[in-house]
Amino acid sequence: MTEHTPVPDIPGVPVHNDEDLKYRIASLLKMKSYRFPGAQPVSFGSHELRQLEKEDFFVAEKSDGVRCLALLSRSSNGRPEVYLFDRKNNFHLIHDMCFPIPQDPEFRKCHNDTIVDGELVFDREDDGRMQLKFLLFDCLMVGGHLLMHRDFVKRLGYLNTEIIRPHREMLKKKPHRKQHCPFVVEFKEQQKTYNLDSVFNLVMPNLRHGSDGLIFTAVDSPYVSGTTSKIVKWKPANENSVDFKVHLRFPPSKSLPGVQDMSKKPRVDLMVWHGDTHYEYFAELGISDEEWHSTFGKNPRRFDGRIIECNYDPELQKEMNFPSPWRFMRYRDDKTDGNHYTVVNSVLESIDDGVTKEELIARTESIRASWNERTRSY
Repeated sequence: MTEHTPVPDIPGVPVHNDEDLKYRIASLLKMKSYRFPGAQPVSFGSHELRQLEKEDFFVAEKSDGVRCLALLSRSSNGRPEVYLFDRKNNFHLIHDMCFPIPQDPEFRKCHNDTIVDGELVFDREDDGRMQLKFLLFDCLMVGGHLLMHRDFVKRLGYLNTEIIRPHREMLKKKPHRKQHCPFVVEFKEQQKTYNLDSVFNLVMPNLRHGSDGLIFTAVDSPYVSGTTSKIVKWKPANENSVDFKVHLRFPPSKSLPGVQDMSKKPRVDLMVWHGDTHYEYFAELGISDEEWHSTFGKNPRRFDGRIIECNYDPELQKEMNFPSPWRFMRYRDDKTDGNHYTVVNSVLESIDDGVTKEELIARTESIRASWNERTRSY
């Protein structure tokens, strides 16, 4: 896995009056009412390992970033617009960023009623700069034509030929258009699952952004809004993570009764979300005195109540004698709440039923044979 990179902010102007936009997206996608339409993966376990032999899957690295869908649109006066929206129902508008249709060699006509799926990441350039990129990996709709019922291979074809390729050609022939692009648009590389070793050994070591695992997507499956077993996320044990809310418990002051001593290291409680505003205690953060004072102790109140992502590291817990295996990774200020307890339970089940990198690679020849056998039977 590569080093974790910062979580980017969503670019563009925040859209505060978003009801019409939600209604439009819901109508385009044939939804009864608006909810975040993005597909959500299940966690990887031994059952999913067996499933890779029974069904064809593509695999891609799982990026550290912000999941976003984008509505490619035109305003009432014909100006191109891009609306980015995330799982928190935050909408941001980017003016004048054009995704041209492929039938227009002059790049004057831009997409309208097109919805794509991707992730915003920071790539670390050779000179140290952080380059914002939008890695696209799926396509729900093109020009008002719904694609969610089509299989993954067909959707990827539309994504490349209708959206990514024309956009790349436009910027090549009209480089001044880059001034309206707050991010670089790229296709997220997909491999057949039996090429896992090359993903681990060639793709991931050369990434310029953080990555904490793999995403498997069934080749023949439609796009399903919400959680679907046709998309599976795999992480190594020490990259399994949960988003918690922080609650600090400072020790009492020895000289001032009833007052907390904020100069001391507090107990850092990790709270799990149970819906609405209800949180319950889950575990204590594993953090040393040195880590607390160097990272959080200068302004501890800024730490209290924030959402943080923590990874699971039982080996370090034993080595350092920490109260729990959960370790601070980074702030998740892009989220209003931590993970729901059902998500946490799913992560814990995945840890208990975990599949190692070595077990994955050992199964690739069997996966290849099964894939080839299905191909011969078509």
